[in-house]
Amino acid sequence: MSDNLDSLLSDIQQQCDDAAHDMFGKETSRWHNPTYARTMEKPDTTGEMEGTCGDIIKIFLKIENNTVREASFFTTGCGPSIVSSDMACELSMGKSIDEASEIDGEDILERLGGLPEDKTHCAHLASSALQEALGNWLQKK
Repeated sequence: MSDNLDSLLSDIQQQCDDAAHDMFGKETSRWHNPTYARTMEKPDTTGEMEGTCGDIIKIFLKIENNTVREASFFTTGCGPSIVSSDMACELSMGKSIDEASEIDGEDILERLGGLPEDKTHCAHLASSALQEALGNWLQKK
């Protein structure tokens, strides 16, 4: 009995993994285990955006010598918001403020390998939160 149940659960897990791969492409692992998902203690700057879908993405940055040294995020959103936020953080790491300010939603979508059409706004929301954080830091200076 338990072998049949284990086999059934394994099949269900595989179907879920296949569906996630279809939705998130090669970056499915970001959904399961995002690298940058955490609330940062004492960030130098933050940016927060709320999408029309109700998702909120908040980006936290530590900046040293005009370079993004640490990035993290928090989101109330769906899987595509998670993977988009995670990629926005990854793309910003080690970049100068000027370089990071050029990261847009299309860059995130390209690095993710795309998202379903009805979820592409998540990449733009993540880039907007990043830009908000960078703009807030520049205003402090």
